[in-house]
Amino acid sequence: MAGPKDYYKILQIDPHADETTIKRAYRKLARRYHPDVGGKGNEERFKEINEAYQVLSNRQKRAEYDRLRMGYANRASQSWGPGFRRVRTERARSQDAEDWTSLFEDLFGAGGWTSTNGTPPGATQVPEQQVSIGLEDVARGTQVTLTVESMEPCPNCRGTSVECPRCGGLGSVTAPKNFTVKIPPGVPDGAVLRVGEHARLRVAVRDHPRFVRQGKDLRGRLRVAVPLAVIGGQIAFKPLVGEQVSVKIPSHTNAGKVLRLRGLGLPERGKNEKGDLLLEVELMFPEPFRPEDDRLYQQLLKGHHDVGGEIYAPR
Repeated sequence: MAGPKDYYKILQIDPHADETTIKRAYRKLARRYHPDVGGKGNEERFKEINEAYQVLSNRQKRAEYDRLRMGYANRASQSWGPGFRRVRTERARSQDAEDWTSLFEDLFGAGGWTSTNGTPPGATQVPEQQVSIGLEDVARGTQVTLTVESMEPCPNCRGTSVECPRCGGLGSVTAPKNFTVKIPPGVPDGAVLRVGEHARLRVAVRDHPRFVRQGKDLRGRLRVAVPLAVIGGQIAFKPLVGEQVSVKIPSHTNAGKVLRLRGLGLPERGKNEKGDLLLEVELMFPEPFRPEDDRLYQQLLKGHHDVGGEIYAPR
């Protein structure tokens, strides 16, 4: 049985080439083999190049083609046993009967999660999708809908593997399936989740306007009015998640002082403890500044002999 055309070879590109590389290769070859090129055109070659480009430039068509191409390669490597006897594996063809839900159970257990940017050790090449979540989702956990291209028996030949235009004699085609995937609290940015044998899900955590993540801790800057920083007191603010909380500002608090609030950071995966929230104090003068305020600060300045002037390297 002849396998599918090698569109990557036709366009003279690597199977992992990006869209820009595919377009560049197509334009180069199309100009060379276009039928209108005097004496150098090749209509059959041009049609082949155009056919390859139409498939590889379309994400959905390319994904299905890669699936068929990979399936043929696996099939070819397992189809002939010793003595060239035809060997039919009894691996279940009925993907409908497979319990897809089990692919996502304990998704973040052993083998289901890596915190690296690369492919998990021993993993085969599978399609990768990316999901973007907010820092609040990391704190509380969330769920996303994932579409996976799965192999199903060909509806034309009904999985009998006879030659047909739909599956190319492979007996199976790809079809989209939607799943709800739970992402637990504490997921790191860039984590790669292996979804069974069918896909990888890369998690990207968006930047937050108020907080910066440092492992399981959060950092932020807290604006404090100068009078309150001088005499001390309580100030309310809204944490990453939940209702407002209060933090104590010690008297004589200088700008740059870091206040640590235990347990207001992010959860750590697999543990019942949370990180801390670190707030760096930023002094804020009253607005609007009134004439009486000026008079008060002038009186304070008269009683101070040290007006500063030291230079320190930025932190």
